[in-house]
Amino acid sequence: MLAALQPASNLACFADKPRALRELEELAPLVSAGLLLTVVDLLSDLPDPDQALTLFTRLIAAGKDYIPLLDTNRVLLHHVLALFAHSYWLGEVMVQEPALLRSLQRDRNLELSLGREEYREHLARFQSRTTETDPAPLLARFKKREYVRICLRDILGIATLAETTQEISALADVILEEGLRIAEEELRSRHGDALLRERGPETAFSVVALGKLGGNELNYSSDLDLLYLYDTGSNSSTQTHEYFTRLAQLLTEILSRSTVRGSAFRIDLRLRPQGRAGEAVVSVRQALEYYRTRAQDWELQALIKARYSAGDERVAHEFVQGVEPFVYRVNINFAAIETAVRSREKISSAGRLRAGNRAGANIKLDPGGIRDIEFLVQCLQRVYGGEEKWLRSGGTLFALQKLQDKGHISGKDFHELTMAYEFLRRVEHRLQFDRGQQTQTLPTDPGKIRTLERAMRTRSNAATRESLPDAVAGHMQRVREIYQRIIHHHRSREKSVGLGTPVPATVREMSFEQLLQRIAQDSAEVHAVVSQPDLPLHARRNLHRFLASAMTDSERYQGLLENPDAIGPAIVLLTTSDYLTDILVRYPDCLRALRGPTEAQRDISANEVQRSTDDSLQQLRRRFRRQMFAGAAADVLSPGPVFDSLRETSRLAETAIALALQMTEGAEKLAVFALGRLGTREFDLLSDADLLLVRTPETDPVEARLAAERLIKALTAYTREGSIFAVDTRLRPYGSEGELVTTPAELERYLVREAQPWEALTYTKLSFVAGDSRIAPQIVASTRHQIIEMAARPGFSSAVREMRERLERANRY
Repeated sequence: MLAALQPASNLACFADKPRALRELEELAPLVSAGLLLTVVDLLSDLPDPDQALTLFTRLIAAGKDYIPLLDTNRVLLHHVLALFAHSYWLGEVMVQEPALLRSLQRDRNLELSLGREEYREHLARFQSRTTETDPAPLLARFKKREYVRICLRDILGIATLAETTQEISALADVILEEGLRIAEEELRSRHGDALLRERGPETAFSVVALGKLGGNELNYSSDLDLLYLYDTGSNSSTQTHEYFTRLAQLLTEILSRSTVRGSAFRIDLRLRPQGRAGEAVVSVRQALEYYRTRAQDWELQALIKARYSAGDERVAHEFVQGVEPFVYRVNINFAAIETAVRSREKISSAGRLRAGNRAGANIKLDPGGIRDIEFLVQCLQRVYGGEEKWLRSGGTLFALQKLQDKGHISGKDFHELTMAYEFLRRVEHRLQFDRGQQTQTLPTDPGKIRTLERAMRTRSNAATRESLPDAVAGHMQRVREIYQRIIHHHRSREKSVGLGTPVPATVREMSFEQLLQRIAQDSAEVHAVVSQPDLPLHARRNLHRFLASAMTDSERYQGLLENPDAIGPAIVLLTTSDYLTDILVRYPDCLRALRGPTEAQRDISANEVQRSTDDSLQQLRRRFRRQMFAGAAADVLSPGPVFDSLRETSRLAETAIALALQMTEGAEKLAVFALGRLGTREFDLLSDADLLLVRTPETDPVEARLAAERLIKALTAYTREGSIFAVDTRLRPYGSEGELVTTPAELERYLVREAQPWEALTYTKLSFVAGDSRIAPQIVASTRHQIIEMAARPGFSSAVREMRERLERANRY
């Protein structure tokens, strides 16, 4: 039989003929001659015959019981080989789980698209048959198994692009649902019903999808852009927020943890209010207030695709409906939207190195690529969506159809953009499901290009004489032409309005040139600084954002005009630091902090506490923000020793805690101790404050708890002036299950009887910060004594080493 396979005509499809022959010789004793000849015949029409043969050989070795099934079912055999030839990543899944062959044999409905309900049923059946108990690998394994079916529909030309991305998105929604259910059960098993009672019966948690998941356009290797929200009902206690924070953290960990099965999904929370500086989960009320008053245009742009994904549907709908008026406004300026979406690109592309000498085209990020099509659609949606609600659609292809129906793009442009988007997304899918990597860059190796060209052929897509790089270049060139023409049309129309017509609806909608014209009329000195021609494009865009924000009210604008000497340093920050840029844009009054030591930078004084508590706290938030900004700016403009900077930020944090405690009338009821980075005076810009709250035995426990809650709320509440910093009280005795405020005796008893070795290490950082100083020496002395006692116990060192190893493993993931 092998002699019949050896002529060059029979092995011509293989790039490595000697290896192919060795693998065929390995198969020959295991399968029938007819099956072997059929395999070679089928492989000749597939993209990567060598890869497919290697995986098929491994499959036969792993699942010999399935040979008769493949021998008698040519359709199933073709499906398996097609999967192997297109995707090594998913082919590995088939090799590891040959039982999938049975499910493919039974699945006579490959032509049907599946939705949430079907995937819920699939997941329930899978869970009933698996022995896996760890949810992270279980969900990762389930996703890959379902991807096998989705990928087959894709490569066989059965499913359209829209159907493929819809199925992947529906699958992700179901996995999010299940991850959330598991996370809630795990919290209940860890902490019992007491924690759930603390949460309150009227509260609810929801996962809102943004980005590609929000538009039901997920690809095979997309991150999930998520927003975690909760509704407090009538319960707004600190414990409610703490519960949902822990729930959000656990859900993220379950879905994103790397396991031997991979991870279910990568989770991206950077689009939440305040980005990386914001809390992982916020209430709907806080989120709506943020997007109403503080959000930048690029943040509003990101909400175009916002939709419910998992959890409480009512909460998600309340949020989506609540933000819609902020996202879509009547008479919005196209130039402002263009700037907003370009600013959004730096978030989406963070961490991606794009070398200028890269040989392969990036079909997503290069001009004329997927991003430009999505950007153009979103711009047009926001321009016209304020008056035409029908245009408010999440998916790119659906939105293109609506824009064409309403006459905002021509039929020819609609056809070209749709064809380009579908073609480029299909190329993206084949790049990604080959090895399961998040890539959009075309290979440069001729062999890999040929394989990709063959992979683009399906039953419904005949091969053409045009090379894949040429086809990609042609589509991207046509997109660039359409993009430039539409952008030019809107820019020209807005410029033709002239200076004699009404100004845009808001300053935020003014173009950069319009802002400069306004400034030139009011201050030649400021205009000379902000209009310098050699600014990098990145700095110019950030300067545009800053000036637009500063001109939103007269007080802000006056502060800009009165501080021309501070604008030069501000431009340096706008050029070098996205974090400080965001602060300047949100709070242009921070410009005063760049003039050097001023009245604005002094610590808030004790006599200011005599005003109302709300006014005092607002003053405190404003001063703390300015002082932290001034210190961070100094680190950029004139760097010094890092530990000097950390000591100063720690001092500011301690001062803020002391004053907030005084303002909330808790100074005589509580003693506040710091742990973690604040305890060692290494507090930085984005640190949480790990706090331990202690009362004397004589202090009423209810009054002490209320005082603690007022303090935490004062420090963490997000207001128009921002928040001071996040507070974490989970290092208290018994963590979230324990009382928010402890006593010296309870702390000592916990350290003696129940504390773990890692807690001994944590408490070495204990230091007194503010409040009732009478019990501070007792707490510090007792804690240090118990740490020494604990360290002397047998097994302490090995337990610490084990914890360290676990942390190192977690960090590697």
